[in-house]
Amino acid sequence: MPVWAERLRRAITVEPVMFLYMTATFIFSLTCQQFIISRVCKELYEEDICGHLQSNKEHNEIQKQASYILLLFTAVMSFVSIPPAMLLGSWSDRAGRKFGMILPSVASIAAGAVLIVIAEVENINIYWTVAASILIGLSGGYVSMILSCFSYLADDTESSNRTLRMAIVESMIFIGGTVGFLLSGFLVQYFSFTPTFGVFCSCHVLSMLYVLLLLRNPESSVEGRGILSGDEATRSVWSYARLTCRAVFRKRPGQDRQKLHFLLLCTFLNNVIVVGEQAILLLFLTYPPRQFNSQLYGVFNATRMLLLGFFLMGLFPLLMRYIGEMTLAKVGSILRMVSFLLLAFSTNTWMVFLFAVVGAPVGVTQTVVRSLSSRIVEPDEQGAMFSFSASVETSCILVGAVLFNGLYPLTLVTFPGMCFVVMAVFAFIIFIFIQWISEIPPSHPVLVTQD
Repeated sequence: MPVWAERLRRAITVEPVMFLYMTATFIFSLTCQQFIISRVCKELYEEDICGHLQSNKEHNEIQKQASYILLLFTAVMSFVSIPPAMLLGSWSDRAGRKFGMILPSVASIAAGAVLIVIAEVENINIYWTVAASILIGLSGGYVSMILSCFSYLADDTESSNRTLRMAIVESMIFIGGTVGFLLSGFLVQYFSFTPTFGVFCSCHVLSMLYVLLLLRNPESSVEGRGILSGDEATRSVWSYARLTCRAVFRKRPGQDRQKLHFLLLCTFLNNVIVVGEQAILLLFLTYPPRQFNSQLYGVFNATRMLLLGFFLMGLFPLLMRYIGEMTLAKVGSILRMVSFLLLAFSTNTWMVFLFAVVGAPVGVTQTVVRSLSSRIVEPDEQGAMFSFSASVETSCILVGAVLFNGLYPLTLVTFPGMCFVVMAVFAFIIFIFIQWISEIPPSHPVLVTQD
């Protein structure tokens, strides 16, 4: 291999995996919501009514039923995802990270095939989409990919530059979201659901090929891990669960355990917000007076994701030279709160896009939380810690979906933006936790950049 190619291979590791997976995920998220809304309408009313949803009095009933189906879809995926998410991290500390990147893509391809069948066969009940959520959940889905990629990065980086490297990988979530939303809006608007689900599957195929053919094993982990013996490979699932819990709850120097628990609470609240936002944003923006169509919604989300990714990749490394990471995390939390209040009271298109501009720095908070968490635990606990964190994120899928998919129909007539006011309150609570963490004395000089 040429020298330049080897250097490129060392510099670029899990970024393409995260980009492809998140592109597919955001295609799936938007398309699935639109697909469920469309099929619910066709099951309830005549097809000519479904062509003019925004001008019909039945719009409220369609949104309510679609919201509950999305709640079931998300809740099932969350429940099924918990066991693999709990076990995969501690297992990967001994067996390697690649399997955790491949498994979610295999399951997603199978789920995509199920959705293609449902889209092509008109008489299949829309509740069969739950089968796709079960398939994704069995692999751990999004959280398995997150824990595998960030554990890999923790293995492959020094603590001094880990925050910046994690910011780049975190930015792939938003850049992938930009591409995913643009593709989804375009494909659904001008083609149909079947080609869109086909592109979703293609992204996962490319991700699998990259992991299998191009992704190297991190040097820092190869010596310590090696190949598992037969006994280690077949170790009881309960022993892996114990290792995962031990990484989070065992005693640590100073107040590191307390600090880790606060960081996990930040992760929990952050992901409750993310899940709730994904669950109701399309419903909220298509509801009068905003009345977004699928193309405008795709453009809005692409713009928002691009701003989030640009801030993490471009401005965040620059700001880190002059401002401490904890200060930036707190600023991100406050701006997130303000942006949700803007969205809650928005009445037109420019106010919705202003929400995206004000919220551009919000990705910084979770990036800093991940970096600080990885610096607290030992090198052979990275996978276990990220596994527990991923399990927390999985539970957020259930909590966020139940809370916001349940609250949205109840407040739809009186104040549709109430869910975003609740999200703003959660963002302020994250700010309080970050402030507490910054005031806890570090037990190691590199643990927290004090401001």
